[in-house]
Amino acid sequence: MSGFQPAIRAEGVSKKFGLTLRQSMKYGLRDVARKLVGRSSTSGVLREGEFWAVNDVSFELRSGEALGIMGVNGCGKTTLLRMLNGVYAPDTGRIQIRGRVGALIAAGAGFAPMLTGRENVYVNGALLGLTTNEINGLMDEIIAFSELGHFIDLPVKNYSSGMYVRLGFAIAALSRPDVLLMDEVLAVGDLNFQKKCFDHILQLKRQGTAIILVSHSPGAIWAVCDRGLFMDHGRTLLDGSAEDVIRAYDDQNSLNATAASIQFDHAVAAHDSLTTETDLNAEYGHSKGGTGDIVCHSVQFFQLNNPKPCYEFGFQESITINAEIEVTKPQEDLLLRFTIDAVHYRSIATLDSYEQGFYLPQVSPGRYLIQVEIQSPNFRPGAYTINPSITKRGLGVHLFYWFGAGHFVVRNPIDKFLYSEPNAVMHLNCTFKFESVCPVNQTDPFSSNEEFL
Repeated sequence: MSGFQPAIRAEGVSKKFGLTLRQSMKYGLRDVARKLVGRSSTSGVLREGEFWAVNDVSFELRSGEALGIMGVNGCGKTTLLRMLNGVYAPDTGRIQIRGRVGALIAAGAGFAPMLTGRENVYVNGALLGLTTNEINGLMDEIIAFSELGHFIDLPVKNYSSGMYVRLGFAIAALSRPDVLLMDEVLAVGDLNFQKKCFDHILQLKRQGTAIILVSHSPGAIWAVCDRGLFMDHGRTLLDGSAEDVIRAYDDQNSLNATAASIQFDHAVAAHDSLTTETDLNAEYGHSKGGTGDIVCHSVQFFQLNNPKPCYEFGFQESITINAEIEVTKPQEDLLLRFTIDAVHYRSIATLDSYEQGFYLPQVSPGRYLIQVEIQSPNFRPGAYTINPSITKRGLGVHLFYWFGAGHFVVRNPIDKFLYSEPNAVMHLNCTFKFESVCPVNQTDPFSSNEEFL
């Protein structure tokens, strides 16, 4: 296969489905009948009760290149991969693939549950176009790579999901495909097996295999792929570098999570209003509670010099928090505190009035606005939640607390690529240096083959 010819070409590919099984069957039978009588197909028209799972997607991929496809659940990634693998025929558009295709789209897909692992190797190998002699030559390598050992002669219906993935990947990858299609299935395997798989994927890539990787892991996309597609509602929103696609995916995930949290909070507030002191739970551990002497009615976020509330902020952009409270009884020595949660962590940061040298020795009954400005925060891009609380020194209980009072998003910067552990919550500015500790004209003792005791 020529290195100048695309291994995969997709031109205006679309696929639609019915919202219900009944609609899908009705339209399917109607389309078949139209073809039988020689009438034109209506596959390019969206009918009542149908939706585009993939809508007008085009791309090319050359041999030795890797393409990452990212998007939130339901955006059409798997449907596109199944069309590339021939499971679905596109309703519109054209797909061209050159060479042998190895696919790992779902754990256990294509396995006959009553057959043993060894027998399934022969079946799947034949489907990939391998001869019996070629499969025999690969059998020991497949068993060793999958680490199944004597379990290879066990019916696969008794396999765990991890064993399915081990065997499926070994068959798909060790058959030396010209095109390798993968859909997030490696997340099932343990870390050592994942590393072995990614090492083999990179080896296949160096040998000229074209690779398409569908994944929710920014690390996997960044490590393997040369470029990427970012999909949303069946369409390609971005066809660019792996870094740009990861940024877009992270930002959309954060925005979706925050919008869902806000919607849920509104639903809870409508169902169970806790706006007066008599409604509050005195004990700690509820979503909102306190003694009732103070109530926080709202928490909002603002950008500098922008009077309108918002919940989206640029990387290291200052954030102003406004909290409106009502004090029902005279108070002394109040302590105002906001804790900030990330997706996977509680209380990653605390904003404390006492720690900042802000004291409230006397507060009369009335309504007040608490305003806190966070200057150039180093939060990594993602979704965050804020939890206000009010107490006083030596009291031992909260006058008021509210978990999940507000949500905000920090977007990815466009001038730098922030890649770190997926759960990291802070970005620390630092300076790197790289210096030689051994002059060029001297021998580096650590490069010698001599043994040092």
